[in-house]
Amino acid sequence: MVRKYMKYMVALLLVGVLSFSVAAASIHIGTKGFTEQIIAGELMRLLLEDRGFDVELSTGMSTTILREALLGGDIDLCMEYTGTGWLTHAGMPYEGESPTEMYELIKEYDEDNDIVWLDPIWCNNTYTLAVEREFAEEHDLATISDLAEFVKERDGRVRIAVTIEFATRPDGLSALEDLYEFQFDPAYVTAALAGVHLQFMIRGDVEVGNPFGTDPQIIEFDWVVLEDDRLFWPPYDLSPNVRAEVLEQHPELADILGELTGAFPEEADAAQRRMAELNARVAIDGLEPVEAAREFLLEHELIDG
Repeated sequence: MVRKYMKYMVALLLVGVLSFSVAAASIHIGTKGFTEQIIAGELMRLLLEDRGFDVELSTGMSTTILREALLGGDIDLCMEYTGTGWLTHAGMPYEGESPTEMYELIKEYDEDNDIVWLDPIWCNNTYTLAVEREFAEEHDLATISDLAEFVKERDGRVRIAVTIEFATRPDGLSALEDLYEFQFDPAYVTAALAGVHLQFMIRGDVEVGNPFGTDPQIIEFDWVVLEDDRLFWPPYDLSPNVRAEVLEQHPELADILGELTGAFPEEADAAQRRMAELNARVAIDGLEPVEAAREFLLEHELIDG
């Protein structure tokens, strides 16, 4: 009878230990409200659930609210862009740092905030200038410097559509023109809401567009993204941000999330295009973000079917 009772007590203790372990492995992920961020959240959620974590996912936050939630412990994990971290969160200027330098700077800065920047996806979702492939080939355009020379030859009469923000902010179009030493004729500049501004290029109303680096329209319409050869825009590479306290409790998070970011190409153009393809599965093909994320993880054998 005593032996039977002891076995029963051991079983209860084991159940208690297991229950405690499950509770200790609870992770709260936060994301911003646009397609790429929601997909990134689903990628992390599905992967961590596959590895035994109990995951809560909250989406739709602004950049500021997401940062405050991470600093305040309301969430444990998110994906943030290096340029956003350095310029917005740290309030520091961009002085031509390379993607690697930008990552190391914000990683070191956030050590004092008990935020750890894990290995990034080198996808650089920054502002860009893009043209149709036929137009690029016809006028031998590969860089923004090439475009600057072309615009000067046309006395500024080249049509461009940009976001309202990019048209008006002091570090936007006017600063780009100053750095590259050229100027669009103001009558040839169209400014519109983000997203809407791409319709002008899709319809062929302008020669130059202003997409973000991982916008799916780049893939859909085979646009040529012009190289920012004078490094006007800071790099915006996507990195998992985790609270230091959480990483100390679950150090395996670094390796697990490293498998995810490592599934993207190391070469920047290829990683940017792969992220754009992933965004296109949702924005163009109509998949739910969770299904696009699951498809990617299965493709790279990061989760079981």
